[in-house]
Amino acid sequence: MTSEFNLHKIYDHNLNFLVGAGASSGFLPTLALKIKELDGQKCTFETLAKKYENNQEMTTLLFMLYYRECIKPGLPTAASGGLKFRPRYPMRNKVINEYKRFITTLIQVLNKQKASAKRANIFTTNYDSCFEIASEELMAERIAQFEVNDGSTGFQSRTFHTRNFNNRVVNKGVFDRHDQYIPQLNLLHAHGSVHWTKGNKNGDIKLNYGNSCYKIDFTLSENQLLNAFKTILYDENKTISDLITFAEDSDISVLRFEHFWPAYNKMPIVNPTKWKFHETVFEEAYYQILRHLSYELERPNSILIVFGFSFADEHILSLVQRALSNPSLTMYVVCYNETTKEWIKDLFKEYANVKYLYSESNALDFKLFNDEYFTIHKPKKQDQRLDAAKVIVNQALEAIAAGEQL
Repeated sequence: MTSEFNLHKIYDHNLNFLVGAGASSGFLPTLALKIKELDGQKCTFETLAKKYENNQEMTTLLFMLYYRECIKPGLPTAASGGLKFRPRYPMRNKVINEYKRFITTLIQVLNKQKASAKRANIFTTNYDSCFEIASEELMAERIAQFEVNDGSTGFQSRTFHTRNFNNRVVNKGVFDRHDQYIPQLNLLHAHGSVHWTKGNKNGDIKLNYGNSCYKIDFTLSENQLLNAFKTILYDENKTISDLITFAEDSDISVLRFEHFWPAYNKMPIVNPTKWKFHETVFEEAYYQILRHLSYELERPNSILIVFGFSFADEHILSLVQRALSNPSLTMYVVCYNETTKEWIKDLFKEYANVKYLYSESNALDFKLFNDEYFTIHKPKKQDQRLDAAKVIVNQALEAIAAGEQL
């Protein structure tokens, strides 16, 4: 394990997080595929979407599968009680529990800050509701007092704007004898959210945590074709030449282009192809959030912790690189493995204020990050050695006692 990260030394800084799909791995599939390029390089959904963006049949297959596998399973339904999904599979429970551990630790950190601070910004490129679900469950459990600011204001109808992230909740007490700032998590969905909808007025984005209006159904023939397509994408022995052969040999006419694309394009999400929105109103929100990220990283004594994000979004990559000119900004990039670390280091090789967290022996997933780095009560290595020594001594004493009894 690298040891440059010390939560006790950065707790009083301006804390910012950039969280990508790696944190939700297991809750929803990621864009990682097993099919390879002709030169042996692994493909991702992003690379294939960019490669075939002018091929309507291949693009439709990719995005239909992307919606079915990566988006639809995360859509809330009224039957499941809004943010509570049905059913909650064990793997999904594990993911949500890691989010809850992360939030709980972050609240403990914020409570150590000065009274008027106690605020952190979480920028996520995920469309899912893992942060919302975890926060709601923690609030229901009443383990800690905190607020989540999703950028919206209103009552029955809530409208999003980044200026709302400046709002704070202050507990003044019954007789106004004290001002207590409640720890606050600002949650910014940089690539949009399945809970965003276009309002009636131009420029409005509404938040809807009830039944999703972005459901797209597929016919039996479409599902069968998508299943065969998926088999190729997740076969490490296949290359992109197999995709072309598949498209040529398959009956693409079963795909209902006119049914899928109008419904898909209504979703307020940034597509993996060129990272663009279809709607101008949502694109404006995207750039508002990027500006907010830029402002936060320009502040003195700022920290940016990056987890599960590949920097495939060129706008975010460029913004972060510019922000690193701030000498009081330190960025910690959590690298899944050694290969990831080398790739990310190449992107930021010019910047001395970038630190890399990785494990030489294990994949640094969300659980290991919470265990080893993002924790207040990590046991010291010396204590662990003493505990191991005590076990050995106790075993020896038991053996001696058993011998005496004989």
